[in-house]
Amino acid sequence: MMVYIIIFLITIVLCGFEANMKYITIGGNKVAIKQISFWIIYIYLLILGICRNEFLGADSSSYKIYYWDVYKNLDFVSAIHHDNDFGFGTVCWIISRFTDDYWIFRAVIYGVSFTIISIWIYKYSKNISVSFLLFLGFGHLKFDFTILRQVIAVSIFIWGFKFIIERKLLKYIIVIALAACFHKTVLFMIMLYPFGDKRIKNERAIVKIICLLGAIGIVVAGGSLITIFYQRQDYSGYLVKGEGYNLLLFYIILFLVLKLFVNRILQNDILKTELNLMVPNICIQIVATTFSLFTRMLFYTTPFTFILVPDILEELDVETRKTMVLILGVMLTLLFYVTYRNADIVPYITHWYRK
Repeated sequence: MMVYIIIFLITIVLCGFEANMKYITIGGNKVAIKQISFWIIYIYLLILGICRNEFLGADSSSYKIYYWDVYKNLDFVSAIHHDNDFGFGTVCWIISRFTDDYWIFRAVIYGVSFTIISIWIYKYSKNISVSFLLFLGFGHLKFDFTILRQVIAVSIFIWGFKFIIERKLLKYIIVIALAACFHKTVLFMIMLYPFGDKRIKNERAIVKIICLLGAIGIVVAGGSLITIFYQRQDYSGYLVKGEGYNLLLFYIILFLVLKLFVNRILQNDILKTELNLMVPNICIQIVATTFSLFTRMLFYTTPFTFILVPDILEELDVETRKTMVLILGVMLTLLFYVTYRNADIVPYITHWYRK
């Protein structure tokens, strides 16, 4: 647990530096605090992920049995046709041409997917450390460590965020189609596109109502409607009742807190559009109260918060910004503790650890 706490605390400290300073002089040269924050956090998390034990976390054995051990023994044509998620199969086959080591396979998948996500944060975030604090708080590190197919899909899908804001439907569909080569659940994310329409407010309200009612309807149906989209194995064991309400409450409070600060900004049409993309978080978590595995869908939508929160902070006056950072800091610290205290990646174990 300590290795995760250390990077969380480092990120909080860097949040303070980045919020109050733009540059620092080193050897007579001005260096952006943004760059320092990025490289410290990125290198720490990259090393953490690469050096982890290959059987640390959920589904680690399953990926070896059902993917790695299968694809490394197939020819290229067979690898493409073996599974519906042919993108991941192709990646498995390519890596297996260079190594037979399962640890290296997992390290490469993590290294590539995490780097793609980090580059996206660096390119679009106005406060790198705040974005990574959200990354840690929402449990993306735990997710990136373990759910290999979907994390590649997520790393591709997040690049479609700008196409939602810019209303470029065709490009958004292309991004989703590419991500779907690795995990079909990303097809659900086509529902996000209407939330970015800032021209017709009434239409946007109707979309929210439909999504919320749809989510509630799935809960009433007992969650069985969603399990049909998970064809690889029987996920009926993940049908639960009476769980996930605390996380649902968190997302509702977070949405209301961010909305409060957005309303303080005069020219905030784009921010309001970005804020609307948080509504699906609530819808997804409503469904997850009856089908717990559906919480993994949040890893498609929560990254938008990595961009939204820094955008809001950038527009606030100094005192209001400090208040917002304090509130979010407390909320994310609580979420971080709840997410990691009993996580399957705790305690952290390296590849070289032997009992």
